[in-house]
Amino acid sequence: MLPRKALRRADIFASSLMIGLGVGVIVSAAKMPWTSTVTGSQNVWYVSPGLFPAVVGALLILFNLKVLSHAIKDGGADRLFGSTYDWIRGLGRNDRVHRVVLITVLMAVYVFGAVGRVNFLLASGLFLFSSIALFWWGDGEGKLQKKIPLTILVAVAVPYLFTYLFQTFLFVPMP
Repeated sequence: MLPRKALRRADIFASSLMIGLGVGVIVSAAKMPWTSTVTGSQNVWYVSPGLFPAVVGALLILFNLKVLSHAIKDGGADRLFGSTYDWIRGLGRNDRVHRVVLITVLMAVYVFGAVGRVNFLLASGLFLFSSIALFWWGDGEGKLQKKIPLTILVAVAVPYLFTYLFQTFLFVPMP
């Protein structure tokens, strides 16, 4: 776990991003229709499609302002820019960031490159196999001779299981 000051600096960063997201949601909600005469009668603002996202955006801003103020009061702003600069300089040696980037690239290739272009079961199986191989095989726990068959089993069984469950019980066809 990170030290207290580092956690508060992370709170400042995360709450600032969430406040920005809340502002974006409110701006998008403001572009939605707030009144309508489609049915021949005048709809009032409290039944408009923009109300719910506007409330969610306002709550995001409100709650994250609370987190931000708590983080600043608890000393999170001390040496904020210096530590951020140090973190950016150390990105080349940060294995956690490399793992996040790698899984993001894998998911992007799966979602935007494979799904819809390649058979769903094949694409899902390859994604699972490569993800498990990259993040589990090299952990040093257990023998690779046991991990490979288990990985193949999961990569084959999980897509079939989810396809069966979604199609049979939820009546949702898989791509």
